[in-house]
Amino acid sequence: MAAQKSFIHLLAPLLIVLDQGIKLVINRYYLKADLPLLEPWFYFRPMFNRDYSWINSLFQLGIGKEMHIVFVLFVLVFVFCLYRYIVKNFPSTALINITFSMLFAGGICSLLDKVFWNGSLDYIYLRGFFTFDLKDVFINSALGLFLLMLAIDYQGLRTKLK
Repeated sequence: MAAQKSFIHLLAPLLIVLDQGIKLVINRYYLKADLPLLEPWFYFRPMFNRDYSWINSLFQLGIGKEMHIVFVLFVLVFVFCLYRYIVKNFPSTALINITFSMLFAGGICSLLDKVFWNGSLDYIYLRGFFTFDLKDVFINSALGLFLLMLAIDYQGLRTKLK
Protein backbone atom coordinates (compact mmCIF):
# COMPACT_ATOMS: atom_id res chain seq x y z
CA MET A 1 0.00 0.00 0.00
CA ALA A 2 2.80 2.46 0.84
CA ALA A 3 4.46 1.61 -2.47
CA GLN A 4 1.24 2.39 -4.34
CA LYS A 5 0.80 5.69 -2.50
CA SER A 6 4.37 6.71 -3.31
CA PHE A 7 3.68 5.78 -6.93
CA ILE A 8 1.36 8.77 -7.34
CA HIS A 9 4.07 10.98 -5.82
CA LEU A 10 6.51 9.79 -8.50
CA LEU A 11 4.31 9.48 -11.59
CA ALA A 12 2.59 12.88 -11.45
CA PRO A 13 5.86 14.90 -11.22
CA LEU A 14 7.40 12.74 -13.95
CA LEU A 15 4.45 13.47 -16.25
CA ILE A 16 4.65 17.20 -15.43
CA VAL A 17 8.38 17.31 -16.24
CA LEU A 18 7.75 15.39 -19.47
CA ASP A 19 5.00 17.78 -20.61
CA GLN A 20 6.84 20.96 -19.72
CA GLY A 21 10.18 19.65 -21.01
CA ILE A 22 8.67 18.87 -24.41
CA LYS A 23 7.21 22.38 -24.53
CA LEU A 24 10.57 23.94 -23.68
CA VAL A 25 12.26 22.03 -26.50
CA ILE A 26 9.50 22.85 -28.97
CA ASN A 27 9.51 26.53 -28.02
CA ARG A 28 13.29 26.71 -28.39
CA TYR A 29 13.85 24.69 -31.57
CA TYR A 30 10.65 23.64 -33.36
CA LEU A 31 8.07 26.41 -32.99
CA LYS A 32 7.80 26.91 -36.76
CA ALA A 33 7.81 23.19 -37.65
CA ASP A 34 4.98 21.57 -39.59
CA LEU A 35 5.53 17.82 -39.93
CA PRO A 36 3.29 14.81 -40.57
CA LEU A 37 3.17 12.30 -37.72
CA LEU A 38 0.55 9.81 -38.90
CA GLU A 39 -0.73 11.02 -42.24
CA PRO A 40 -3.40 12.00 -42.99
CA TRP A 41 -4.67 12.47 -39.43
CA PHE A 42 -1.94 13.65 -37.05
CA TYR A 43 0.59 16.41 -37.62
CA PHE A 44 3.22 18.12 -35.51
CA ARG A 45 2.08 21.74 -35.79
CA PRO A 46 2.97 23.90 -32.75
CA MET A 47 0.79 26.87 -31.87
CA PHE A 48 0.01 28.93 -28.81
CA ASN A 49 -3.56 28.82 -27.54
CA ARG A 50 -3.91 32.23 -25.90
CA ASP A 51 -7.61 31.64 -25.14
CA TYR A 52 -6.53 29.51 -22.12
CA SER A 53 -9.00 26.67 -22.73
CA TRP A 54 -10.53 24.70 -25.54
CA ILE A 55 -14.09 25.79 -24.66
CA ASN A 56 -13.09 29.46 -24.40
CA SER A 57 -11.38 29.17 -27.79
CA LEU A 58 -14.21 27.28 -29.48
CA PHE A 59 -17.01 29.59 -28.35
CA GLN A 60 -14.92 32.80 -28.11
CA LEU A 61 -16.25 33.44 -24.60
CA GLY A 62 -13.55 35.96 -23.75
CA ILE A 63 -12.92 34.55 -20.27
CA GLY A 64 -9.62 35.91 -18.98
CA LYS A 65 -6.48 34.35 -17.60
CA GLU A 66 -7.29 35.03 -13.94
CA MET A 67 -10.66 33.25 -14.10
CA HIS A 68 -9.05 30.26 -15.78
CA ILE A 69 -6.39 30.09 -13.06
CA VAL A 70 -9.06 30.20 -10.35
CA PHE A 71 -11.06 27.51 -12.15
CA VAL A 72 -8.03 25.21 -12.49
CA LEU A 73 -7.18 25.70 -8.81
CA PHE A 74 -10.78 24.86 -7.87
CA VAL A 75 -10.70 21.71 -10.02
CA LEU A 76 -7.36 20.64 -8.52
CA VAL A 77 -8.77 21.02 -4.99
CA PHE A 78 -11.86 19.04 -5.98
CA VAL A 79 -9.74 16.27 -7.56
CA PHE A 80 -7.54 16.18 -4.44
CA CYS A 81 -10.59 15.86 -2.17
CA LEU A 82 -12.07 13.14 -4.40
CA TYR A 83 -8.75 11.29 -4.37
CA ARG A 84 -8.52 11.49 -0.56
CA TYR A 85 -12.09 10.20 -0.25
CA ILE A 86 -11.45 7.30 -2.62
CA VAL A 87 -8.18 6.17 -1.01
CA LYS A 88 -9.80 6.27 2.45
CA ASN A 89 -12.90 4.33 1.41
CA PHE A 90 -11.70 1.93 -1.29
CA PRO A 91 -8.81 -0.48 -1.70
CA SER A 92 -5.83 1.35 -3.16
CA THR A 93 -5.04 0.00 -6.63
CA ALA A 94 -2.55 0.87 -9.34
CA LEU A 95 -5.41 1.83 -11.68
CA ILE A 96 -6.78 4.41 -9.24
CA ASN A 97 -3.30 5.79 -8.58
CA ILE A 98 -2.47 6.04 -12.29
CA THR A 99 -5.79 7.75 -13.00
CA PHE A 100 -5.28 10.37 -10.31
CA SER A 101 -1.60 10.82 -11.19
CA MET A 102 -2.65 11.74 -14.72
CA LEU A 103 -5.39 14.06 -13.43
CA PHE A 104 -3.02 15.85 -11.05
CA ALA A 105 -0.31 16.10 -13.71
CA GLY A 106 -2.75 17.43 -16.31
CA GLY A 107 -4.21 19.97 -13.89
CA ILE A 108 -0.83 21.22 -12.71
CA CYS A 109 0.43 21.42 -16.31
CA SER A 110 -2.67 23.42 -17.18
CA LEU A 111 -1.93 25.78 -14.31
CA LEU A 112 1.73 26.11 -15.38
CA ASP A 113 0.62 26.81 -18.96
CA LYS A 114 -1.62 29.65 -17.87
CA VAL A 115 0.84 31.18 -15.42
CA PHE A 116 4.17 30.75 -17.24
CA TRP A 117 3.27 30.27 -20.91
CA ASN A 118 0.35 32.75 -20.95
CA GLY A 119 -1.73 30.08 -22.64
CA SER A 120 -0.92 26.61 -23.85
CA LEU A 121 1.73 25.52 -26.31
CA ASP A 122 -0.24 22.90 -28.24
CA TYR A 123 1.58 20.89 -30.88
CA ILE A 124 -0.35 17.81 -32.03
CA TYR A 125 -2.82 18.72 -34.77
CA LEU A 126 -5.72 16.36 -35.41
CA ARG A 127 -6.70 17.18 -38.98
CA GLY A 128 -10.05 18.87 -39.25
CA PHE A 129 -10.51 19.22 -35.50
CA PHE A 130 -8.06 20.82 -33.05
CA THR A 131 -4.50 21.04 -31.79
CA PHE A 132 -3.64 19.58 -28.40
CA ASP A 133 -0.69 18.69 -26.18
CA LEU A 134 0.40 15.95 -23.80
CA LYS A 135 -1.42 17.57 -20.86
CA ASP A 136 -4.70 17.15 -22.75
CA VAL A 137 -3.88 13.47 -23.29
CA PHE A 138 -3.25 13.05 -19.54
CA ILE A 139 -6.54 14.69 -18.57
CA ASN A 140 -8.70 12.94 -21.18
CA SER A 141 -7.11 9.54 -20.55
CA ALA A 142 -7.66 9.94 -16.79
CA LEU A 143 -11.27 10.99 -17.27
CA GLY A 144 -11.81 8.05 -19.60
CA LEU A 145 -10.31 5.65 -17.05
CA PHE A 146 -12.43 7.12 -14.26
CA LEU A 147 -15.62 6.84 -16.33
CA LEU A 148 -14.69 3.27 -17.24
CA MET A 149 -14.17 2.45 -13.56
CA LEU A 150 -17.60 3.90 -12.80
CA ALA A 151 -19.22 2.07 -15.72
CA ILE A 152 -17.90 -1.34 -14.68
CA ASP A 153 -18.34 -0.50 -10.98
CA TYR A 154 -14.62 -1.09 -10.35
CA GLN A 155 -14.04 -2.04 -6.69
CA GLY A 156 -17.69 -1.05 -6.03
CA LEU A 157 -16.80 2.58 -6.85
CA ARG A 158 -20.07 3.56 -8.53
CA THR A 159 -22.18 1.78 -5.96
CA LYS A 160 -20.45 3.39 -2.97
CA LEU A 161 -20.27 6.87 -4.52
CA LYS A 162 -24.06 6.94 -4.89
